[in-house]
Amino acid sequence: MVAVMRETGTSGRIEPEGRGHELLLLWGLHRRGGERTKSPIASVGWSEPLDKATEDEPPSVVGVDRVFAMLNRSGHWHTVQIAKVFYLEHPKYDYWQVADKVSRTEGFVRLTLRGLAALVNDYVKD
Repeated sequence: MVAVMRETGTSGRIEPEGRGHELLLLWGLHRRGGERTKSPIASVGWSEPLDKATEDEPPSVVGVDRVFAMLNRSGHWHTVQIAKVFYLEHPKYDYWQVADKVSRTEGFVRLTLRGLAALVNDYVKD
């Protein structure tokens, strides 16, 4: 798995980018209402989730759900937790804020999101 990354600023920090990251952002738009995720953070602060009555849910959103289910079953619940905080509230929280919310370091959050973007890129088909 190779995640597409870019350097930001002069600090040398690397952020996820590419198809996997874009699919996760799309997943966040469709799951912000909290009805499928049952996440307490999903319904806070967002008044405009995409309307499922007028727009069909892309198959990639279900594919991301399946990746999260696979991660939960294999014991990587922390990855799902980090992704939900970051992508359901995107762009509300920066990496350090997500790290504070999930009691991890900023580097761990960045690495987890980068790896998750690569995993989604590999497993989710359009």
